[in-house]
Parts: sequence; structure tokens; C-alpha cells
Amino acid sequence: MELVKRRGGRVIRPAEDVFQELEVECSKGHKFHILENDLQLGEWCKECQDPIGDHLQGLQLVFFRNERIGDITYPYLIKKGDSRVAVVTQIEGRMDAIKNAREKGHQILVIDDGGIPKLKEKIWRAVKGEEDIHLKIEGDRKEESVEWREEKLGGGDLEESVVKRNLLEGGNWKKRVLGYIRVSTVMQVQDGFSLEAQESKIVAKTESLNGHLHAVYIDRGISGGSIEGRKGLEKCLGEVTSGDWIIVNSVSRLARNTKDLLEMTDLITKKGAHLMILDLDLDITSPSGKLILTLIGSQAQFEREITSERVKGVMAHLKKTGTLRTKPPFGWKMNPDHSSDAPIHIRDEEEQLIIERIRRLRSEYQEMPITTFSHLINSRGVPPPRKSKTWYHKSVSELLKREGMK
Repeated sequence: MELVKRRGGRVIRPAEDVFQELEVECSKGHKFHILENDLQLGEWCKECQDPIGDHLQGLQLVFFRNERIGDITYPYLIKKGDSRVAVVTQIEGRMDAIKNAREKGHQILVIDDGGIPKLKEKIWRAVKGEEDIHLKIEGDRKEESVEWREEKLGGGDLEESVVKRNLLEGGNWKKRVLGYIRVSTVMQVQDGFSLEAQESKIVAKTESLNGHLHAVYIDRGISGGSIEGRKGLEKCLGEVTSGDWIIVNSVSRLARNTKDLLEMTDLITKKGAHLMILDLDLDITSPSGKLILTLIGSQAQFEREITSERVKGVMAHLKKTGTLRTKPPFGWKMNPDHSSDAPIHIRDEEEQLIIERIRRLRSEYQEMPITTFSHLINSRGVPPPRKSKTWYHKSVSELLKREGMK
């Protein structure tokens, strides 16, 4: 291929069509896979690029490559007056690198990806500041660092409660936020694919509140029929303190009957904390919020009690006979295992890779209108959804909403 030759590389394995990646070797012997469209847009061997170093030189910053601090080597160490900024890019051993640099009195700059939009400007703002910064591909702005440590509270493969704690503390002036996520047993896969979306929405709301996401409590594969057995929720309510904000995506994630809902709200209020329900966009610990919450909770409980038995019977019969054929969303496929305790849908790994590619593109073009963004996806050669020749703005909009992307 002419583009590859011009860059001094060679094609090891050509692509059969525009949706298949070529296997290429660059002039330095690095082998990689790339789509023809991405080649035409200027992408090339990642190992040959050093965007972070190029930006540091462009900003005329004094820095050192592969500098050791104690027993750990850092890809870049920036000199800032009498202080130093340790740049962390690796995933493996990241927390040890952050802890080591902090103990030696260094500022921390975590950079997840060299292709972050406006990376040069972000590095400059980060170096000028006095706090640790985490630059992530997910957003076109300076973001607070989130380094998670998982703490298991109990459960097995299908049912599990965990707490994800942010190891980096926020400033005293920031609101402390606790997120809560629940995924039911029966609809585990259909709800489960939105775990990331639920967390993404909590993160976005935390930012709009100028808050610090202290922890996310998760009850996975656990019914919301009662509070008992939901160790994630119990932990969350036990650790909430005065001034905290608890953020939940919807009323149904928190409670399935009005009594439990109001009892939880009273407990949170007595502790001097706030409860934010995202699909209502309402602080329900306020007087008006409590009134609306009671009305919504009562209506939801009434509708659920009417339909519960009928739906339960029909679903059980269809699944038992193997005739249940709900159309899986993009990224998922029907489970060939029709046993009663098996999930209806399972992950389609090929489609999940496509979703991840769209996620990366959207993070780079967050403000682009959906119609324009749909054209961009098609121009980049992203394989279209099932039995479709192209990505239409409606299907793109539905995917972004379902996956928690803006």
C-alpha cells in the first residue's frame, strides 16, 4: 500500500475489506494493526510516537526521561522551580508509583493516553497548579484523579457486593460524594452492561456538584426487594456522614417499596446528608423532594404489584421452553444456554470492541452534534450495527445514551 511505503514501512498482511485492519511493520521493526481509513487520517505506529515528550519540549519545560525516584523509574520528571512533577503513564504498578513519588514530596501528573485532545494545554495547566492531576482520555478537560481500590463485601460469581474507594482525597472545599449502584439478579445481564454507564453518570453529576467521588458501593446480581442482603447499600448508609451526598441513578436502584424508600431518606436526613436521584434530577432529602418521592414511590409500587405476577409467570414459561427471544442490545447476543438460572443475554466481544472504539471517538469529539458524529463514525470505517449498511444518528444516539456517553 502506497501510504505505508511512503512512511518507510511494509504491509505484512493486507486487509480484505475496509472493515479489516492491515498488519503493518514500521521502519523501526514495530508491528501493529491499523485500519486503512485511520492511515489516511495520519495515524501510525504508536511506539514511534512520543507526544508527551514533544509537548514538554514545546512548552520549554525542563524535564528528564526515565528518571528514577527511589526504586521506581518514571517516564518523565518535570522540574518546576524547587519542586518536581513525576509523570505516571503506566497501568501496572501505578498506585505504587504514585505513593512512592508522593512520599518523596513530588507532585503527581497521571496521563492515561498521549492522544488526549489539547494535551499540551492540559499539561501546562497541570504543571502550573499545586495539586495532583489525572488527565484522562474520557474528557476534554482537566479532571480530578480517580484511583480505585476494590473491597469485597461478600458474594460469589453472580451475586457480589463491593466498594470501590478513591485512594486520592479531594480538597476540603469539595463536597464528598458516595455513589450507589445496584444490578438485579433476574435482569443481571441486561442491567449489567449499564454498570459502566451508571458509574459514568454518577461521575458526571459529581463534577457538576464540584464534588469528590469518595467511593462507589455496588450490589451486583442482588434483588432490590428488600434492604437485607444488600451489603453495598448497608455499607454506604453506615459510612455516610454530615454534609455527604449520596448519588443514585434511579429510585428503583435504591428501593422497591415506599416504606423502605422513606426510611432510607429519613436515615440520610438525620445524618445531615443529601440524597440525589439522577433520573429525577432532585435532592429528595429536601421537603419538596420528599413529597415528590412519596408520590413516585407509591405509584411505582402499585404498578409493580399489578404486573409482577403476570410478567413473572410469562417470563418463566418462555425461558423454560427456550422460546424467549428478546432482542439483545448492540454489544450483546442471545445466550445459547436456556437453563432457568442462565442470563438471557451474554456479551458479544466483537461488538464490545466496536463500542469501545466509539467511546474513544466520542471522548475526542464530545461537543459534536449526533448527526455529524454519526458521519464521523462512518468515515472512520467503524463497522455498522447488525444488518445495517451504515450508522444512523438514531442508533448512535441510543448507543451513547445506553452506554452513559454524552
